[in-house]
This record gives sequence, C-alpha cells and structure tokens, in this order.
Amino acid sequence: MQSSKPFFTAVIVATIGAAAANAAHVDFKDPRRALGREGNVRIDAELAQDTVASNSPLNVTYQIENLSNSTIAVADKVSDATFDVDSRTITLSIGAEVPPGPSMPHLVTINSGEKRVLSGGALLHLNVPTMRTPWTAIPKYVQIKVTVLRDVTPFVKLIEQQNRTPSAVPLPNDMFDRWVEGSDSVVLNTIPVYWKGESRRGTAESDQPSVGMD
Repeated sequence: MQSSKPFFTAVIVATIGAAAANAAHVDFKDPRRALGREGNVRIDAELAQDTVASNSPLNVTYQIENLSNSTIAVADKVSDATFDVDSRTITLSIGAEVPPGPSMPHLVTINSGEKRVLSGGALLHLNVPTMRTPWTAIPKYVQIKVTVLRDVTPFVKLIEQQNRTPSAVPLPNDMFDRWVEGSDSVVLNTIPVYWKGESRRGTAESDQPSVGMD
C-alpha cells in the first residue's frame, strides 16, 4: 500500500533471536490476530500491542505455513513500516522484495508442509501535533505484509554458506533479479489500534472533561 503523502517511515530493526522465536507462538483467539493467504502460503500473525505511539516499537509474532511442494524462505531480519494518511493504516512489512544491500539478508527456510513461528518489528517515528483536531491523521489500523521467496533453488549454496559463518555473505549481482522474480508478498487483514492518549471512544484523553469532587 503506497500513498502520495507519506506520514512517516520506520527504522529497520532486528528480530528476536532464534531461541526466542522458537519459543514464541500465535494466540489464535487474540483479537490482535491477522490472517493472510496467497496461493499455498498461509500466514497468521499476532500484534503485541493495540496502542501505538511516536518512537515506540511495533512488534509482531507470525507463523508461516508452507502448503506448497517446495521449500520457501523469508528474510526475517528485514522489516520496516510506512503510514498511509488516507487510510490511516500502518503497514508493517517483513522480508524483502528487493535485497537491501550487497550482502544477502539472513534467510529462514520453511520446508514443504512445515510451519515456522518467527518474531519481528519496527520502531515507529510519527510526527503527530500535540494539539490535534478532528482532521489530524493518527493511525487507526496496522496491516502486516510478509514477503517470501518462493523459489530458493538459486540460493541454496548461499544459504548453506550463511549457515556456516557469522559473516555477511555477498550476494552476486545476477542474484538480484532472481530474488525479485522469486519473491511474493502475503498481505494480512488490518488490525485496529489506538493512538497513545486516545480514549477507547476515539477522542483524546486531554479533550475529556475533568470530573471534580464536591
């Protein structure tokens, strides 16, 4: 989702370590849960908070289920966020449609028929005026988008090299096109959120009348 009037961008942050990711799970009864499916890839996600604020983290736990006949992968440590003013929706993007640099992003593979639970997030940088009006654009929804590599065959040797060394693995120039051609994004349904300082009735707490005691 793109807007001609971008409101903010978020810095890229690293996801939680592998041990924590393996211990995480998605609560399918949580109202902050979202679901998306593109072909034979299903993704369930759970937002960690229902209130957002400037310079606050936006965290998510997500489960990728691979219903295809081949292995897929996700660049789990690449994430960012954008805000669309018109729809008042934050899009939290995980994975990479295009490799962000000369090195191959860390890839987590999901075999055919397998489910993997991962965690990720981004730090929000919103510039919302202190004095707000009914026309001030504040976030109302979060939408999660996860980009997966559907064809990991060209990257098998690079993934093996990545698993053997802590150093960044260079990504050959001819692999950029293969990455773009082999990637696909799954967009989940929107999740309602509140802006910090906003009451559950949708008005700023500072706008609420004070209640005195006689």
